[in-house]
Amino acid sequence: MELNSYMSYIQKIILLAVCACLWADFHPENGAMLNYTQVFIRWEQIPNTESYVLSIQNISSGETTEIISPHNSNLVTNFMDWNSTYNWSICGLDTNGENIFCSEIYSFDVNPLPDYFPDDINVSNYDESLYQDGVTVMDYESLNFSGGLDKDGNPIWFADKDGFEERFVFTQFLKNGNMVGFGPGVGYEIDLDGHIVFETPPDVNSVHHDINKTSNNTYFLVSATVEDQYCPEECNPNLPDEIPWQGDIFREIDMDGNEIWSWNTFDYYDLTEYNPYYVEIYNGNLEMDWTHSNSVFFDENAGSVFVSVRNLSRITKIDYASKDLIWNMGNADFMNEIYFEEDLNFSQQHSVQVLDNGNLLFFDNHRYLTPELSRCMEISYDESEYSVEIVWEHQLPENMFSGSRGECDRLENGNTLITAGRSGHILEVTPDHEIAWHLEFDNGEIFTSSYRSERIPNLYPVAFALSMNEYAGDVENPFVEPINGVITANIHNSGWSEGWYLYGLQNASGVEIISDSVFVQPFEDVLFNIDVNGLPSSTYSLEVYPDHAPDKLQTFEFSLHGSIFLGDLNSDGDLNVLDIVILANLILTGDDSNPAGDLNQDGSQNILDIVLLVNIILEN
Repeated sequence: MELNSYMSYIQKIILLAVCACLWADFHPENGAMLNYTQVFIRWEQIPNTESYVLSIQNISSGETTEIISPHNSNLVTNFMDWNSTYNWSICGLDTNGENIFCSEIYSFDVNPLPDYFPDDINVSNYDESLYQDGVTVMDYESLNFSGGLDKDGNPIWFADKDGFEERFVFTQFLKNGNMVGFGPGVGYEIDLDGHIVFETPPDVNSVHHDINKTSNNTYFLVSATVEDQYCPEECNPNLPDEIPWQGDIFREIDMDGNEIWSWNTFDYYDLTEYNPYYVEIYNGNLEMDWTHSNSVFFDENAGSVFVSVRNLSRITKIDYASKDLIWNMGNADFMNEIYFEEDLNFSQQHSVQVLDNGNLLFFDNHRYLTPELSRCMEISYDESEYSVEIVWEHQLPENMFSGSRGECDRLENGNTLITAGRSGHILEVTPDHEIAWHLEFDNGEIFTSSYRSERIPNLYPVAFALSMNEYAGDVENPFVEPINGVITANIHNSGWSEGWYLYGLQNASGVEIISDSVFVQPFEDVLFNIDVNGLPSSTYSLEVYPDHAPDKLQTFEFSLHGSIFLGDLNSDGDLNVLDIVILANLILTGDDSNPAGDLNQDGSQNILDIVLLVNIILEN
């Protein structure tokens, strides 16, 4: 019996294709509708290919581009236009630059920008030598959606608000390529296409102002809680002795929506610690706004939780394990126990976070102080000395004062990205207060405001392609030919996030026979060897995925030309009745030492293997 005929039959028996199913796994999917103009294109490897030509045509304008790539993927960042249809195809080239194979034509659409996208976006004070390159992802809170802009203010991405209850307010860009945000009372994690990956359960009520995800795949969020408490002396005399106070619960929930940690302001703050202003303006409608917290930050290194309590102009540090309140920092007028004596003179602050150096960074709205000028503040503190110090601050001009909202982010180049809340401005400033970039956005008569912004290199922290060095044959009959019993796989990473990539080799029955992991740096090629000595010639699947993004799993199915041929138990190069006798004897004696007898690759030799072997011999 000829080897090629035998291998073809075996592969039909195990219901897998002869080759790697070219174009079964490519990105974007044919006919995809995209809300972004940076597009990662990935295709299946073509055997014996030295390089590829990616051809893209804008059907709307007729414009075309050709990109030469040594890998079976490419990140296209500067060719796509909104409201356009694109066709793309791939040709594989050999070492002489000759075409080996050209794919069929695939297509995708880039949607038009929605009507609610701001009609006036202006970038000024742009200094390329100072600017941190990338995409600025932000929420247009007043317009009820979020989006991304390039350095020139051109739209790159938007989250269609029609896909949510009312809106999606961006809070965090994750290294798995998803985004976290919230709408009225609900927290979300969404993918780049706006599909909801996670949604807070109904019993986690009133998510407001902040939700973020940890490296432990849990979510910290702020939610409101109301209790009837005494009416302070500043109350309107017409009010009852008890009024509803609105406080906050800081919660941690897992990906199944289970609460695994919480901290209630009513349990840890004294009720004599309140801001009289919010008592005085309370008129009996709704609740007295006691705390109005706006951010929660889990510092995994210190095992602490930092919260920003706006209405008390207070930052609180909480021990995660014990839930003990470690200290309060802020306005001493609303505080019974003073930990830090220094008066930092901040008010109504937002978005507290911990920097790599352990300092705090936050946006000081500076509301109700004279003069009302907002600023970014970096604070160092020494708990043993009970001292705090302003190590850096940047004060915004009067026209950028923001009584609410706002954020400061420290960028990789040391600059700080400042979201000036209700003013419609976002600034990037250097440590020496030079303006590297200044964005101003407006939408006619609609007041524009923003909670958060973040600078990322591009939309793809995870963007990789999988290939095999020993991939040979032709498109109709490709195979992997081991060298000295070893095959070599390649992860080509076009993404900017690092992490462990897990891989596993499965046989035709889906049994994992090899597994391991490799660490992949941003924009890096990583080769790893797989020892296939002793594995029979058959069809296998190599699965690879980033540990931080398991949903990005890629599968490479291939035919392996190994040293063992299934069914040929006496290794005479033929399948005949003698092989049946040998197999039957192995089964009767319980001897699994000859892997050639496991025809269906289920991990054991049994009567089914004999049936398969008999059928193969009769067929031939």
